[in-house]
This record gives sequence, C-alpha cells and structure tokens, in this order.
Amino acid sequence: MKRSLILAAALALATPVAAQEVQFSPDATLECMEKQRLPGADDTCIGESARVCFQRIKNASNSDIAACMGKESEYWKGRLDAAFDRMMELAEVADAEFAENAKSKDIPFQLTTDLEEMREKWGNWREIRCAVEAMMRRGTPYTMTAAASCTMKRMGEEALFLESAITYMETK
Repeated sequence: MKRSLILAAALALATPVAAQEVQFSPDATLECMEKQRLPGADDTCIGESARVCFQRIKNASNSDIAACMGKESEYWKGRLDAAFDRMMELAEVADAEFAENAKSKDIPFQLTTDLEEMREKWGNWREIRCAVEAMMRRGTPYTMTAAASCTMKRMGEEALFLESAITYMETK
C-alpha cells in the first residue's frame, strides 16, 4: 500500500501538464502478434499500439507518452481479467475431476486456490517492480513513462501467460 502511494505521488509530481486527448487502438499490437513466426514471441509486440498512439501526437510530452501506455495497459488488463475468469472456470472443472482421482488425497492442492494466490502475489510483485523502475528515474522526466511502460509490459505478459494456459487446459 505504501508503495502505491509513493508511486502515485511520484507520478503526480512528474506530470507537468495534463496529457492531450489520446487516440488509442490495439490494432498495431494485434497486427504485430499476427506476424510473429516464433512461438511465445507475442510479448515482443506489447507496446506497439502505445508507440503508434504517441507518434500520432505532435510534440508528444512524457505525459502524452504515459497516457498512451496507460491506454494499452487498460487494453491488456481487459484481456488479463477475461483470461483469469476463463482460467478459473477451467480450474474449477479440473479440480472437480481431480478430486475423483485416488491420488487427490496425496495431493491436496487446488488449481483454483493457486490461481487466486498467484493473482494476488503477481499484483503485489508488479506494483513493487514498477515502483522500483520509476524510482530509479526519480527526479528525471522519465519517472512517469518508466512506471507506465513497466505496468503496460507486465499486464501484457501476464495476459499472454494466462491465455496460453487456457489453450493448454482446453487441449489437454
């Protein structure tokens, strides 16, 4: 909680002017992902749409750049939340099926519980990680963009991880 307040204060202090209205679309990220030839390389596309967004803004300020990254973070958060919900549905079915297995008495863990714990700990880790990245640049104009970039990347990576987990669970 303290880190959240520290990061929020740092971002507020780093914002010299309000960002312009940004025009964001996830298309550039999605197009990049469609072109990927290597399995697991989709994470290299995280941030493509944010880059297109701030390149459209004449004389984009750090606030504008961070706002575009924030929009892409929101996009990834939507995918992350949807993937988590779907993964929980699959985990409930898998836990119920495993409970009927004789080995379940020896392995008392549940995927649903582990997913919930992972989400909580991942959220805390992401917050701390992005606070560190921002604070490494404190006192510079890049505090805000470092935090925004970190958040965007971590949200995208986690969304892609859960989406790949869903694919695995649905095909096993």
